[in-house]
Amino acid sequence: MSAPHVSASSVLPPAVPRLVRTTCPYCAVQCNFDLHIENNLPVKSTPTKECPVAHGTVCKKGLAALSDLRHPERLTTPLLRKNGQLVPVGWAEAMAYVREALTPMLAANPDAVGVYGSGSLTNEKTYLLGKFARLALKTANIDYNGRYCMASASTALNRTVGYDRGLGFPLSDMGTSDLIVLVGANIAETLPPIMQYLKAAKDRGALVYAIDPRATTTAKVAGKHLGIRPGSDGVLALGLLHLMKQWNKIRPTATAHGLTGVLWQADDYPPARVAHECGIPESEFMALAHAYANATKPLILTGRGAEQHAHGTDTVHALLNLAFLTGHFGKPGGGYGTLTGQGNGQGGREHGQKTDQLPGARSLRDPRHRAEIAALWDCDPADLPQPGKSAQELLNACGSDIEALIVLGSNPVVSAAGAGHVTERLRALKHLIVIDFLPSETAQLATLVLPGSMWCEEEGTTTNLEGRVQRRRKAITAPGAAREDWRILCDLAHAVGRPKGFEYATFRDLQDEFFRATRGGKADYSGLSAERLDRASAQWPVPHAAGPDTPYAYAPTYPTADGLATLHLPTLPAFTAAPQSSKLALTLTTGRLGNQYQSGTQTRRNAGLRAENTAQMHPDTARQHGLKAGDAVTLRTAHGSTTLPVSLTPGIRPDTVFLPFHWPDTANLLTDHHTLDPHSKMPAFKATPVTLHPAHAAELANEPMRGVGQPVMR
Repeated sequence: MSAPHVSASSVLPPAVPRLVRTTCPYCAVQCNFDLHIENNLPVKSTPTKECPVAHGTVCKKGLAALSDLRHPERLTTPLLRKNGQLVPVGWAEAMAYVREALTPMLAANPDAVGVYGSGSLTNEKTYLLGKFARLALKTANIDYNGRYCMASASTALNRTVGYDRGLGFPLSDMGTSDLIVLVGANIAETLPPIMQYLKAAKDRGALVYAIDPRATTTAKVAGKHLGIRPGSDGVLALGLLHLMKQWNKIRPTATAHGLTGVLWQADDYPPARVAHECGIPESEFMALAHAYANATKPLILTGRGAEQHAHGTDTVHALLNLAFLTGHFGKPGGGYGTLTGQGNGQGGREHGQKTDQLPGARSLRDPRHRAEIAALWDCDPADLPQPGKSAQELLNACGSDIEALIVLGSNPVVSAAGAGHVTERLRALKHLIVIDFLPSETAQLATLVLPGSMWCEEEGTTTNLEGRVQRRRKAITAPGAAREDWRILCDLAHAVGRPKGFEYATFRDLQDEFFRATRGGKADYSGLSAERLDRASAQWPVPHAAGPDTPYAYAPTYPTADGLATLHLPTLPAFTAAPQSSKLALTLTTGRLGNQYQSGTQTRRNAGLRAENTAQMHPDTARQHGLKAGDAVTLRTAHGSTTLPVSLTPGIRPDTVFLPFHWPDTANLLTDHHTLDPHSKMPAFKATPVTLHPAHAAELANEPMRGVGQPVMR
């Protein structure tokens, strides 16, 4: 629609300031705040106490988010690579490139085109991306960066009780727990607003344990810390189950398959073995066991520290088995939950961008599910591809099986395991099309960059870590020639000559179709609408417009073939003692810093969110290697090397080195891109053998992107 004509003599009235309530672009708490808009620019954000989750709190990242909207590097026009350089072009030329590049490839072999999505997308964009891949491109090869976040816990929950809602209860229930066990979950830095619930539990007398190789900020607030060896969380769970069995604390939540075998397996994990394999004093393990046995509402919460391993799914199985067999799973204030990380990590894994999934958390392998979605999309079920490659497999195949890749809202050059290898694979593609709003390191490799929309420039819904669906409201329009992401996906479908199903007149048409697409699925949102969400948020499933939502998701019977849960025997590696030598065998683990987020595309550019990129190690470890604070150290694994300054961290295990993963050319250069969890396809981010080598200061100075970087398009 063209803008109304205004004559030169017309005097426009000043724009009326307005308020728009929306959701934060960062973590899965999904705090609400009001944006104060003047002349199509947000000038201030105000937290609202009406937020159903954070109740008026917003972390530093959320408060600093407005700076990203006005960043000088904001992408505002398509960029096409010509003679090795990305140069501005119009949308017509950009779409002509897409047509010429992809149409012959799709005709010959659709699976040669891959799609890579994001846990930051709204539910509607997640749905549309999956539809675009399967209906317009007809490719099997779509997955997303959430594979690196929640996949192990999601897989274990699905295998056990038939579906996956990270927290099957409201966050407020944390305040009623009398024991909270945080397993690899540093919520003070990754999900700060949740700390109010942790403190509420402590104020009521609850014990809080942090199970982590580092004494994180969360561990210090918790008050109880077990610094176990990276990856030994599942052994700890089996040891606890062993003692619960000995102490007659077994009272299963419900009848389930596999009970007997799981209990027999626990016999092999007495306290002495657990203490040895976890690398902790037996007395500390026994104190945790007594606390769990005596608690009436014990709650186990896992984060990425427990899940990002080649045995991550089995670790979660061990913890789920413990909660289920002691009768706490699915009960208010107790049981088990997993803390989703990305802003829409929950909704992002429910509606079709996972390689094996259709909307509503349906299975692409299920003939009935395929038929339901094919009827909505007006296609033959046989035309829907079968599942393709998972995220790491997809990236590893670039330049060989995968000849073209479309990336929406993700930066795998930084976030993927084996980042050096992934960068080489992306460079080997014939076509790399990136949709983003800032020039990420992945966008810098692209053959075509399409300028997309930011969080307050689009409508949609997001689903937080407790399955709570909320509205994200459009407050301003995207700058320059940037377009809303959903429109770009429709443009791409038209460019490849397959517009059917991508001809929405308005966003509301897309949103209403999305809600309908979930009807009858496990993640059923069909009772929702923009109007209902204006009145109140809702926790799925919500199958009826006039019916209630579902705050408690995991009460029997379960959405399985016979309504019963299935407990699985976890397969865990044996953790042996380190060889005797003058220097400990070291393990690299990775994670987040409070002032940074994911691959850092936004936060590294934000002057209000500065953080140091250092190699954190115990003072004794540094001393053994002739290092002191600030010295340059080269870290080497079988997969790569990097050089960073040393920071001394007394609360970390002496056999462990920690690197944050927000910067390129650091943490994920060293992680393994080959070894994947057999169930979830999660790479082994959290435990990589590493060696340390003192480096010259000159080597540190030459390391690219150290500290707070501001990459530019090349």
